[in-house]
Amino acid sequence: MLFRIHFEIGIYPDRIQVSDLRSGRFVDFAAEVPFSAPGRLVADPIYFENALVKALRKAMSGGFILLDAQADISTGDVVLDASERQMVRRSLRDIGFKTVRFGSLEDEEPGPPLPPSLSALFL
Repeated sequence: MLFRIHFEIGIYPDRIQVSDLRSGRFVDFAAEVPFSAPGRLVADPIYFENALVKALRKAMSGGFILLDAQADISTGDVVLDASERQMVRRSLRDIGFKTVRFGSLEDEEPGPPLPPSLSALFL
């Protein structure tokens, strides 16, 4: 059986926490290479994406499908600025997430629509 992905992702200085909202599985992953800097939670997008992928991989179990993968982002008391949100969003989009929400903010940049040939399969 395949499951759609819906994760809650917590971003902290050089640390990522992932909760799989379907299974309840929780992962607390310390980045092997720092992605934060003084005054910036996400300073290096490459190291951030590397840590994010490793944390997500540890949280996944069973079969999954990236058709409508969703991520809800929290950052504790830190507020991400627009460029940091864009780095996080780009990293998640590169991995295959379609919907990315930052706290109570709706996704500022909706994911691309499915190609017609693929969307025809879901009618």
